[in-house]
Formats: sequence, C-alpha cells, structure tokens
Amino acid sequence: MVQHKMKKKISLPSGVKQKKKIKSTKQGPKKGHQLTIAPKKPAAIQQAKINSEITRTINDKNEQLLKGRADKDVGRNTSA
Repeated sequence: MVQHKMKKKISLPSGVKQKKKIKSTKQGPKKGHQLTIAPKKPAAIQQAKINSEITRTINDKNEQLLKGRADKDVGRNTSA
C-alpha cells in the first residue's frame, strides 16, 4: 500500500498530434529575411584573375631587381 500521493499517469486525448522537431535545411549566410545573394559574375572573376597575375609578375620582377642590386652592392657575381 502506498503511503504517499501518487502521480497520475496522464494520457493525451485522441486526435492530438505528437510534437515533431523541425529540421532546418537552410545553409549559408543570412542577410535579411528573404534576401538572396547574387552569384559572382564571370567577368569580375576573370578580371580578378588577371589582376592577381599582373601583381604576381610585377612583384617577381621587383624582387629580381632588388636581389641584383643587393648582390652587386655586396660584390657577388650572379653570372657564375
């Protein structure tokens, strides 16, 4: 015999739906409620590639120039 109050086992009424967890499928950055970010334009991508190649070429030439000057000042012979 029980000496204390028992918890009642409650059953839900018929017709009540069970709770469901909602899976979120959205990914990526959010900027506003329904705002979509436009894809990058091919012309802009091509221009960025050309600019990076130009920068790389200029930097290589500048590095060779400075290296040649430094070697000349120290007295190294770069042709040998």
